[in-house]
Amino acid sequence: MLRENSIQGENVPAGKFPPTETEADLFYALPELHYPKSLNAAVELVDRHVEAGKGDAVAIYFEDESITYRDLQTRVNRLGSALRDLGVEPGERVFVRFPNRPEYAVSCLAVQKIGAIPVPSMKLLQAKECTYVLEDSDATVALVHDGLLEPVEAANETCESLQTIIVADREEIAHDHLDYDDLCAAATPKLDAAETHRDDLSMLAYTSGTTGRPKGTIHTHRQMLSIIDGYARYCLEPTADDVFSGNPPIAFTFGYGVLVAFPLRFGASTVIIENAEPADLIETIDEYGVTVLGSIPTAYNQMLNEHADRIEAADLSSLRIGISAGEPLSPSTFERVKSSFGIELLDGLGSTEMLHIFVSHRIGDEIDPSVTGYPVPGYECKVIDPDTGEELDDGEPGLLAVRGPTGVTYWGRPEKQELAVQDGWSLPGDVFVRTADDRFEYKSRRDDLIISSGYNIPGPEVESVLQERDEVYETAVVGSPDEERGTVVKAFVVLVDGVEPSEETTSTLQDHVKSRIAPYKYPRRIEFVPELPKTETGKIRRNLLRERERESGAASAP
Repeated sequence: MLRENSIQGENVPAGKFPPTETEADLFYALPELHYPKSLNAAVELVDRHVEAGKGDAVAIYFEDESITYRDLQTRVNRLGSALRDLGVEPGERVFVRFPNRPEYAVSCLAVQKIGAIPVPSMKLLQAKECTYVLEDSDATVALVHDGLLEPVEAANETCESLQTIIVADREEIAHDHLDYDDLCAAATPKLDAAETHRDDLSMLAYTSGTTGRPKGTIHTHRQMLSIIDGYARYCLEPTADDVFSGNPPIAFTFGYGVLVAFPLRFGASTVIIENAEPADLIETIDEYGVTVLGSIPTAYNQMLNEHADRIEAADLSSLRIGISAGEPLSPSTFERVKSSFGIELLDGLGSTEMLHIFVSHRIGDEIDPSVTGYPVPGYECKVIDPDTGEELDDGEPGLLAVRGPTGVTYWGRPEKQELAVQDGWSLPGDVFVRTADDRFEYKSRRDDLIISSGYNIPGPEVESVLQERDEVYETAVVGSPDEERGTVVKAFVVLVDGVEPSEETTSTLQDHVKSRIAPYKYPRRIEFVPELPKTETGKIRRNLLRERERESGAASAP
């Protein structure tokens, strides 16, 4: 079995774990996080409820299906048994590639139950990207939706570790691989869980690659439960009566938490929607009585900007809380959601490296929408000088450092690991300010800090002010090379329908920023674009915009 603290496990290739001196200092301050040494996340999320007599409760709603906990256990057991029959052993990596469907949850849980390690894959990855993840993870088996098979087949031509591809036929695409449904039908529904240790790996998740090549991050069974029994339990206060839904990809750890781990831990229900558009979320809330909604700021803005009539017509009274993550949440979006949906959004700072959210407000807090919130129970945070590592005073911007039950641990990236942990504290790469009341105010990603004429200007702060204008659909702010100032603030702006780009619009937006924050922060250049580049998780790829600006040199002012 694989231990987080055993640098070379039997099934782990040499060099995949970081040196001991760069490991994050993990601690488990909450009593709920004191788990027994023998621990399996899949057992805790599924089997425990069936054993407690709650097998008839609905675990997953999907299209016309209502999958009970007993049904889910059977599906997990059959797939887990089939994988064991194929020779999959504890510690092996299994590549999992589906759109948001029950098979995604079943596959990850089945792999975890037999002690193997799921490697979730974003559905938009192409052959080169799939090849990289397969080779980097040394995955031996791939579980794939037939509509997402082609890049995996292309990767298989060069990937030496991949031995078996199992395909779920959902779009009748021809192939000559093993059939997911046939294997499950022939396998036994009885499955004893592997004797996994709490510090064995339960997931190898890859970052979305917004700052370059995706990085593998490792997470244990104890850490998988810690994000639920810490963040979800204390900030969301879930019960078995809750119905979760949202549109983040399950392959994204934010989506896996909101749509799989959180509801299943508490015996609640989850509504999984394949290829969900913002309008689908509104209909789903109405139809299923969703109580907890998770999404990204872009989707909330799309619902507000494009589907106001649907919001007004729908019954959204079941909603009690919303979660926002993946991008900074602007105060204007917070207020508009509160007015239209009747709920407050909890803005969450999390990352794939840290597995889930570690800074947030909690239900019952007096929420200040201009700040992200407090450290999630079980975590502690401080703001440090990026050069000296010394803790800064309240009000001084610096690099956020975090400790708690999860920490940054990269798979096979020692050079990144060395930069990501300092004296046991994980450094997610965010610039924050600690306020006088111990909340944490987000400024920017470290890469998004613009230095212009000696001033430090957080790009997201300018974005938030621009987003206040009715003309702005969405925006991204980056630094643009400039001969005189070195760098100037440039805003890429997508206008709402009916508003045309013009010098007048440019001046209006610039004057608005000058009137709301320090004038030196205003965007000296504004470029109107039809859309912004994004990852599959909805994050704006500012790195592409910065690269474009660097390549083009000093762009002309509007």
